[in-house]
Amino acid sequence: MLEFKKNYLLRVSDFDCYDRLRPSAVLDLFQDVAGQHADEIGVGYNDLIKKDIIWVLLRNKFDVVKNPELYSEVTAVTWPHERGRGDFDRDYLITSKDGEVLVKGSSKWCVCNFVTRRILFGNEVQYNDTEYVDRKVYPDGIKKIKDFSEENCEVYEGRSQFGDLDHNGHVNNIKYADYILNALDLEKNEEIKSVEIDYIHEMQARSEFKIFYFKKEGKYSLKCLSEGKEIFRAEVETETK
Repeated sequence: MLEFKKNYLLRVSDFDCYDRLRPSAVLDLFQDVAGQHADEIGVGYNDLIKKDIIWVLLRNKFDVVKNPELYSEVTAVTWPHERGRGDFDRDYLITSKDGEVLVKGSSKWCVCNFVTRRILFGNEVQYNDTEYVDRKVYPDGIKKIKDFSEENCEVYEGRSQFGDLDHNGHVNNIKYADYILNALDLEKNEEIKSVEIDYIHEMQARSEFKIFYFKKEGKYSLKCLSEGKEIFRAEVETETK
């Protein structure tokens, strides 16, 4: 349980039109390696859904240290931390075949009742968490993103689709990263350094949404609204090369 690793071969679809690793590809690797580790320790999707319990992602953050090469083999590494009263932190690294760190990140999860969507206490999920890796990617944790007014913001409009859904019946977290990338429409010389997303409400298929965003001091602040609800907030830090 201390740590879980898996090798992946990056594909063309993992990169944008400038051959930079997509934020959604990073989150896809995080999600996949975390899910497989959860299966290994007995708290995966198939284990919990029998009790009408599902994992729900609250927050994600990652930093791009170095962009990987197209078709390169990478290793995704993940390890959980001690559970909180109602939340679970999990960290990640994506490294090259030679062990060089390419991406580092962290996530915060909770468990919910599948039917009512009510958040449950952490002790609803039982696994041996007496042993863990005492190493944190972000020693101070990842904090909630501050709200901002939609006035004077640029606006991107979209609509979620059936293909955006996962087996929990809502838009999967990696799809929001694609929505963000589409909204920002970055130039070739503007590279992403870090991405942070707070997931506030779930979104269903065929939902109209608006993303309000602005840039200040090299960082984009974004907020997504849909059907009267705030769906997510995000911050994307970029640098010009």
